[in-house]
Amino acid sequence: MSGLTPQGYFVIRNELADSLLEGSHQLAGVPEPDRRRVLHTALEVVPEAAEHLRPYPVLYADGESSASRLAFSCLSAAATFPDAAREQIIDLAVLTMILFGIDDIADGVAGPSAERDHGAIFAALPAILGRTSRAPAPGSPVEQILAAWSRWCDRFHGYAGAASHLSRLSRHVELVGEAMGRERAWAEARDPWPSYADYLANGVHSITYPVWWVAALAVCGPEPAREAHWASIEPATHLGAACMRLANDIRTFEREKAEGKPNSISILQREGLSTREAVARVTAHIDELDTAFRRALAGLPAELAGIAAGQIRSVSFNGRWYLARDTHAYTVGELADDARTHVASPR
Repeated sequence: MSGLTPQGYFVIRNELADSLLEGSHQLAGVPEPDRRRVLHTALEVVPEAAEHLRPYPVLYADGESSASRLAFSCLSAAATFPDAAREQIIDLAVLTMILFGIDDIADGVAGPSAERDHGAIFAALPAILGRTSRAPAPGSPVEQILAAWSRWCDRFHGYAGAASHLSRLSRHVELVGEAMGRERAWAEARDPWPSYADYLANGVHSITYPVWWVAALAVCGPEPAREAHWASIEPATHLGAACMRLANDIRTFEREKAEGKPNSISILQREGLSTREAVARVTAHIDELDTAFRRALAGLPAELAGIAAGQIRSVSFNGRWYLARDTHAYTVGELADDARTHVASPR
């Protein structure tokens, strides 16, 4: 879809966003008292997460594992659930890497962007999750991602909450496929570009935040797990996903312009706003959504307090990160450097 090579895709920088968001800091979303623990936990789980992903080099789509999204994925999981068990953080970090890989397939970065690849991967993902189909041996980019997903699903089924949230997770994987398919149609001019509202409604799913949180309910949610837990958190989850979509858009609008993809910034520009005005409008909208997001989470039952706190940490960390830099070029070495600078920080 994009016509960009992985190397070209990953070297695009958004200097304009950097100038408009001067002063943003990638760790601003992690409370200062927690930074040491979060950074060191993320660094500690990197080798084990990497071992799970080792047979699937396509997940390092930039071609250089040290500059991949592995460090970011581990840091995001640790920042979201700093008190979780080591294996829980690893499994959620690995899931993040797989979701990045699925997005790369949709964007044509990890291999051919033919429609058949998109259709094949989203037909297979729910079937593998439900154990009605087996993944192929890892070979092509799609086969590698499906094999990584199959291995992750085996671990997911080992959690006590998996059965309660399995059907919902499967449905949200399907929704991601539908949402990414619409984005392909918009970018390829098969469908007219959407309005801002329609774009954001679709982007709530293409950002994959709801998929991640259905899985997180099984991995880190209350026990015994109940299907009703998702119904309780779904409205807030969609608000959090909207915050993430828009923060991501501010970071990536220059790259998506090169890909021909719609983005909230470019949609507002088409309506006559300058880039600076569009960024200001989207930033203000994120603030409005974040207020509604926190209000919705405050109304959750006490048994979901841990999930509510995790969602606040997740949106805070990831949103602030997007406003400071992209996700793919944060190296394990940089993570180690950040951990060293916080060696004396309070726990």
